[in-house]
Amino acid sequence: MRTSSYLNSVDVGEGTSLLYNGFSSRIDLVPSDVALRLMDGRGWRDFAFLSPDEVRHLVGRGHLTELTEKYERAAFRGLAEHILKDNEASNRENGKRAVAFILTYRCNLSCAYCYQNELRKRGNLPSMDEAFVDEFFRRYLGRLFPRCHKKSMGFLLFGGEPLLPGNRGAIERILHYAKKYGIVVSTSTNAVMLPNMLDLIGPEKGKIRNVQVTLDGGAAFHDGARISPSGDPTFEQTVLAIRKLIEARAQAIVRIHLHPAGLETTLALAKYLDREGILGDDHVYVYFAPINSFGGGDLSPSYSEQFSSLFQYVASVQNSPPSRFANDFARIMDADAMKNRLKSRYCAAGAGLVRVVDALGDVYDCYEEAGHKARRIARLADGEVRNFSLGDTYRRRHILNMPECLKCSVGLYCGGGCMSQARLQRGSLFKSFCQQNREFIGQTLKACFLLKQAGKTGAAAEPFH
Repeated sequence: MRTSSYLNSVDVGEGTSLLYNGFSSRIDLVPSDVALRLMDGRGWRDFAFLSPDEVRHLVGRGHLTELTEKYERAAFRGLAEHILKDNEASNRENGKRAVAFILTYRCNLSCAYCYQNELRKRGNLPSMDEAFVDEFFRRYLGRLFPRCHKKSMGFLLFGGEPLLPGNRGAIERILHYAKKYGIVVSTSTNAVMLPNMLDLIGPEKGKIRNVQVTLDGGAAFHDGARISPSGDPTFEQTVLAIRKLIEARAQAIVRIHLHPAGLETTLALAKYLDREGILGDDHVYVYFAPINSFGGGDLSPSYSEQFSSLFQYVASVQNSPPSRFANDFARIMDADAMKNRLKSRYCAAGAGLVRVVDALGDVYDCYEEAGHKARRIARLADGEVRNFSLGDTYRRRHILNMPECLKCSVGLYCGGGCMSQARLQRGSLFKSFCQQNREFIGQTLKACFLLKQAGKTGAAAEPFH
């Protein structure tokens, strides 16, 4: 008998821990000392500290196994193959499609960590205009998604900075079609120019309903990271924009960047948003995102403890985990629901669900790849969609083709991490990019469990991925 290679645990307080198994999807509440002893060493062991009934229960749940590591991994691979086929079938039948319009590559800020910095140095990249939008809807939308009903689509407005004044004409045309077809429109913005676009934002049809804005920490930290050309601070402008979104009854999705060794300023920001009545407002959802430079190394025990405290504080105030995994695990105690949430991919890239289109008619599978012609998956021209072979490569990017993920105890919860960052930082699409995903998964499960105990669902607004 040995502990499953796919067993994980997270302390949920009062001397108890959740065991959660990345293979069986079973979740159990056990004394923390039992969890520690189960997790301490993975070889063949004597489990005399457990009663025979406890052993039988843990075997039945998949937490203990008589399979060798080799055979358990082979069985896990079989499950991963089933999940991939099931997910792809579900996507074909029910998957919601989205078009992300890159309205411009220009931006009014100069954030040091922005993934588009090198791209902007080229210059001369056109912005989208009304004529392009009209032609796209007339000639190309149906070709990008030929078997998808328009009401099951979503539109995303990206940049650069999508809410620059020069983009208003294109935005209004996109909103015209969104209203015509009953499509929800979302955007991701630095929010500095948002007050000038408030007439286009709100819950009504034909308006931008969901708006993601980003904060980097408390005022001083944020202003040092998100810099305007004039050097003027941007923190107060961003907070004002969030207040305007609340007044407009739009959904404000606040993405808070986690910086290396920067949890103190993140905690200060969370407390500020709480005092100001923003954190916990019905029209606001806050989630955390490690910035790309964070890397994927192991976290120190002190960092993990600080992170857990911060994460659970925000979750308790807004009644939802501040995590991209929140909705995956909202129904934590329903085993069947958990199995349905297993996934073979990290995000929509490679699944054929999202197409990122820029003003040149270039099509990408990921907005972080946009603007780099070598990363195109298609080209719109002469009324046709010309597909490139890279799209086939992206489709093969799932954990079955990532051996390190088949060994990982959260592989089917995570899906391998960001494709674009794996290529940039690890040299291959078929490497993982973990970036705190294991930590986020554990804390998300903990928060969902605690919220469920308090009679709350833990569901969240969908952040941008």
